[in-house]
Amino acid sequence: MPKRKSRMWWWRWRRNPLRRRSDVFEAWAGVVAVMVVLLTAPVVGVTAAGAAERSALDQGRGLHHVSARLLEDATAIPSRFSGTAGGEGARATVRWTTSDGSSASGRASVAADSRAGSHTTVWLDDADRIQPAPPTPAQAEAQGAALGAASGMGTGVLVLGAWWVVRMRLDARRSVWWDRAWAAFDTPQGHRQA
Repeated sequence: MPKRKSRMWWWRWRRNPLRRRSDVFEAWAGVVAVMVVLLTAPVVGVTAAGAAERSALDQGRGLHHVSARLLEDATAIPSRFSGTAGGEGARATVRWTTSDGSSASGRASVAADSRAGSHTTVWLDDADRIQPAPPTPAQAEAQGAALGAASGMGTGVLVLGAWWVVRMRLDARRSVWWDRAWAAFDTPQGHRQA
């Protein structure tokens, strides 16, 4: 049985009087597409994953964290999907001591159940403005892996899509050739009418 399957798979490569140049071109285009996918998709995926991870880790550059005290109870942020509170964390006004020793306050994301007077950690930039917390190394790695996988699959889809377009163009061209051959055969000299 395996011998029969291998014969069927290689049918475009064998010597055959019915084999057209377009058949050979289509077969080679398939081989090239598979090779390009196998060689470039992993490289693109790994490169994109590394770049995304570095970018995520760079978000934390220049930020430092300080302890802050809540001045009010946390207010839940409405969910994007349901429109009701919860699921997205909470915001509250907090007060902290700046690098020069003065007191500053602002609104920050805090735990949803935080109460006035409790302590939390806020991230500040060099100008002592509140910033979102940077991703942890594990979060940066997960973001990189997700982007790398998407980039690798996108490359594969792009290459295989190009191969599919080549096949469709070849099929359209073969259809035109086939119509011309039938038209030439169906002339009064080549075909007897009853």
